[in-house]
Amino acid sequence: MKVLITNDDGIDFKGLRILAQVFSEIADVYVVAPEGERSSHSHHLTIKGKIRYEEREVPYAKKAYALWGTPADCVHMGLHALLNEEIDLVLSGINRGANISTDIIYSGTISAAREAYIYHVPALALSLNRGDRENYELAARYGKAIAKEYLEQDKCRDYFLNVNVPDLDEKDIKGIMVCDKVGQMDYGDSYTLGKEDDKDYIFIGQSNVRFLGDTSDLRIDASALENGYVSLSAMGNDQFSYDHFDLLDEIAGKIDKSL
Repeated sequence: MKVLITNDDGIDFKGLRILAQVFSEIADVYVVAPEGERSSHSHHLTIKGKIRYEEREVPYAKKAYALWGTPADCVHMGLHALLNEEIDLVLSGINRGANISTDIIYSGTISAAREAYIYHVPALALSLNRGDRENYELAARYGKAIAKEYLEQDKCRDYFLNVNVPDLDEKDIKGIMVCDKVGQMDYGDSYTLGKEDDKDYIFIGQSNVRFLGDTSDLRIDASALENGYVSLSAMGNDQFSYDHFDLLDEIAGKIDKSL
């Protein structure tokens, strides 16, 4: 098996290095990752011009490249330009901090996995919730166990996975919870207008993130994680809000009659 690993925290981040080590036990590991942090770049993809790359040494990787691009760029160029290999699985992570609820809209980690899915390559986004333990090795082992079962499925190319692991001791993790709901996050962002070198700037303060939702509903990824479960979600491209299509029928009908 051949796996391509990327992330949005940069090629030198320890979460990626530990993931490469753990997956090297079962696969040939290749790395294409940003040369620096690219958090919250979502699915930004470079479609014209040029992208710088550089070969690097990453322990346990057969071949590794740093790319001056986004996480989605890394997967795209890894699959189509840099690696002359047929990749069986793309791994994105291990991210520093969870990617849950509305985080998945902003996340470079999620988008890297989605880019692989677009090209029918099985993919898994793996994140570790922020905490004092920084137990990336445990998160990598959960990722490996889930990936092995995922790849056994005939339909693994039809969706990709989002996995979030609590930063707890192994004995304190209650299990894996399949989550089919996303909640709403309040990021508590703060902004200040000011000047620097006689130029106008918006100064962005530290976010104070909190979950707005039912913490008892374990089918919500944020709630499952908060309650000590590994959250496991299937993802794809469908972002329709099906509960509201009847309202659009009303809008369309009224416009048709008025024109």
